[in-house]
This record gives sequence, structure tokens and C-alpha cells, in this order.
Amino acid sequence: KQMNSNSAQDTNNENRSIWSTLGSAIDVKSARSPSAIFLITIRVSMALAFHIFNTIWTVSLKKRFDFGPSDHGKFMSFVGFVFAFSQGFAAKRMLAPLSRKGRVRLLQACCVALGVGRVVAYQVDSLAIVYVMFGLIVTALGVVNTVLTADTCLIATSAEIGGLFGVLEAAQSGAGMVGPLIGGALAKIHPVTAPLAAVVFLYIVVFFLVAFGYEKLLYRQHNEKDETSEESGKASSEIKKEM
Repeated sequence: KQMNSNSAQDTNNENRSIWSTLGSAIDVKSARSPSAIFLITIRVSMALAFHIFNTIWTVSLKKRFDFGPSDHGKFMSFVGFVFAFSQGFAAKRMLAPLSRKGRVRLLQACCVALGVGRVVAYQVDSLAIVYVMFGLIVTALGVVNTVLTADTCLIATSAEIGGLFGVLEAAQSGAGMVGPLIGGALAKIHPVTAPLAAVVFLYIVVFFLVAFGYEKLLYRQHNEKDETSEESGKASSEIKKEM
């Protein structure tokens, strides 16, 4: 009986240690900071816009251009190629000469390109223009994703950066589940205007978030942290000299 009770206690201790480890992994302090909440809001808004638009986009391609499986395959191959090109080549070339304020302006331009591009791509009857618009849209998405990923590293320590990226991915996955439901509900109000208006509204929200909060919540706070760490480093070096 004593052996059974000891083994049961060991099992309970192991379960507690597993749950405590999982809890500590999920509890990411940097994810609760204003900067992280700001980035999560931007990513969720953009993910919602993407998924709401997709609820009407496939049907639109079928109605306007009689898209079949082969046409969809070609279109998605084009999208994948442009996205890889924008992240691997174009984004780096565009961001390299820009200051932090310039990066903010570039993010705003990408928001405009995403909103206007999706509306134009939905309205036109020329497949060539659709490809051009989506080239612009996907390039803008690649640039935005590159900037947000790079700037996420500014708000978390090396020990927490993996957990913060996990929280961001979870938030986007949640938007991927909610977005189609919202798109379907809006389509009942009006099959085209309501979802498109929601998409444009979300990009406008992101535009103003970037305009009024990005530099303040990400770049300035990062600079303040750098200054604080430099001051503490100088203070510790002075103490060591005195000793």
C-alpha cells in the first residue's frame, strides 16, 4: 500500500511539474506589454481583413472569369512566387535606406495598397489587372510581414521572443477562425458591399494605428530601454573602478 501511495504521489508530482512547465511557457510577460498588445491588434486586424475578403473572393473569380482548378492553381502559384520575392528580396531593398520614421510611412503606404488593391481587384473585369493588383497586394503583405517580424524582436528578450511569436501566431489563428464567420454574416447583409466595407475599414484602422502609435510604442520604448541599459552598464563599470 505504501509503495502504491508513493508511486501515486510521484505521478501527481510529475503531472504538476508538467503543468507548471506549460504554464510558465504560456505566461509570456512581454506579451502583456502595451507594445505587444499593439502588434497583436495590428496582426489580428490584418488577418481578419484577409479572411473576410477570402469569403467573397473565390466566388467572384468564378463568376467573372469562370475560374477552374487549373486557373486557381496558376493564380496561387503566382501569389506564392510574389510573396516569396517580396519577403526575400523586395522588402530588404525597400527597408535598407529607410529610417524608422520612413518604415512607418512605408507601412502606411502598404495599408493603402492593400485596401485599394483588394477593392480594385474585386471590381475589374480584366484578369490581367487582377494579376497586377494582386502583385501589388502580395508585395505589400510581404513588406508588412517583414517589418512586423523584425520589430517584434525589439519588444521581447531573447528568452521570451519564441513565446511572443507563439502568442502572435495563436492570435492570428484565432482570427482565421473568426474571420470567415464574420465574412459570412456580413454577406447576408449584402453579398459584396458589406464584406468589402469591413475589409477597407480594418485597413483604415491599421493605417491610423501605425500613424499614431507605431513609432511611440515600439521605437521610442526600445530607445528608452537601450538608454536605461547603457546607463546601468556605465554605473556598474564605475562601481567596479571604485572598488
